[in-house]
Amino acid sequence: MKPTDEVLAERRARVAKRWELTDEVVVLRAGEPASWSGTDQHFAFLPHPDIAYLTAVGSPGTTLAFDAAAGEWELFGPRFTSERLVWEQPPTPVGQPLDELGAWLEQRGERTVIELGAGAAMPQALPSSAAPDKADTPDADTADAAAETAPGDNADEHADASTEATVLRLSAAIALERMTKDDAELDDIRQAAAASTAGFEWVYQHAAPGMTEREIQVGMEAQFYAAGAPRVAYDSIVASGPHGAYLHYVYAGDDPLRPATRTVEAGDLLLIDAGAQFGGYASDVTRTMVVGADPTDEQEFLWKLVLSAQQQTIDMCRPGIVWKEVHLAAARILGAGLVELGVLQGDPAELVSAGAVALFFPHGLGHLLGLSVHDITSIPYSREPSDDPVLSKLGPDRVLGPGMVTTVEPGIYFIDALLCDPARREKFAESVVWERVDELRGFGGIRIEDDVLVTDGDPEVLTAAIDKPIRIG
Repeated sequence: MKPTDEVLAERRARVAKRWELTDEVVVLRAGEPASWSGTDQHFAFLPHPDIAYLTAVGSPGTTLAFDAAAGEWELFGPRFTSERLVWEQPPTPVGQPLDELGAWLEQRGERTVIELGAGAAMPQALPSSAAPDKADTPDADTADAAAETAPGDNADEHADASTEATVLRLSAAIALERMTKDDAELDDIRQAAAASTAGFEWVYQHAAPGMTEREIQVGMEAQFYAAGAPRVAYDSIVASGPHGAYLHYVYAGDDPLRPATRTVEAGDLLLIDAGAQFGGYASDVTRTMVVGADPTDEQEFLWKLVLSAQQQTIDMCRPGIVWKEVHLAAARILGAGLVELGVLQGDPAELVSAGAVALFFPHGLGHLLGLSVHDITSIPYSREPSDDPVLSKLGPDRVLGPGMVTTVEPGIYFIDALLCDPARREKFAESVVWERVDELRGFGGIRIEDDVLVTDGDPEVLTAAIDKPIRIG
């Protein structure tokens, strides 16, 4: 559902209130498509998510400007020349013509102009003394604090640090508004989930031994499009057998010019991580199934273990819960199961804190979802970076609140790069039963993922309509 003008005005008003600017001019740019070398084509374009949130417009070149002194927003959109119209269909005209932006800025005189969105210089993080607590809203003093703590005594260095801190603070303010989804956003995510449902249902009905990963991917994505999705939310992961041990296994990852694809064999695990996009909003779903045969004892045990971890941690997705605690709960559940299977030995909580469980569950439990698959990445100070193997891949460590949408995706994998490393084998000699691990090499991986809306009450699984069969074909 495209947001109404009233909804867009409310979003902009909330952002402007967070910015607390007085005289500055802010320019947010959607960006331009990147050229495909050697052709007259461009790579697929998506606008910067901040401007998509504030305008619901996706055309290249779209620009939104804000005059803080007047408290007014102005939208500018591209207009094509006659010659260009011979080759390309024009974007839907919005706002003032883009070539009038320069004159609009000149009318604002010598006031400070802050560039946001595509092309803005985004620092990786504020100095630690300037970064607000993860549960707090960035305050108006952040830029000054960043400038005071910037290294060097040169005035230009201080000015650059202050500018970077301002860009980060204003971008973070938009991100904090984007974190809580309104009804229009949730409607788009639900439509993306419905298109994803159609694709996974096709897989359940058609995937069988003898098909290639690529055939399954193409058949699934065709159903996404047939159900109304304009594009996939990200490159689909369709990984069979040992390929499931690569967390981001994708077609053509080995050789973009002559990609290989594996043929699914009876008894293989098939891990599919895919999702449709609608209105710019992503869905993100993973299912793992045994194809064409009954699961082995290990496959069934680990599949049920991952499902149990997911069900229990989905139930934890309630207001006031810190995401780190949800992640650690999943790790403890998975650790206890690996002890029962004979892969690990010891107390599950201690195995988690020591990093042994992270050998088999090496990623975060999930991430926020919205206009980006990994949403709200414009707040790099959401948490302090960690060298802890349990928390290094955690993602933004937020306090959950109503209106947030997060994925919940526990998994167990047998990854040679981790499990065949001599240093790790030595470090975990007492906690990992390496003989048992070697028996399971080539197992691949199992991941189960859903998109979850945090509400005032019970969590709502937005992708609940997508079944979770342990066997297909």
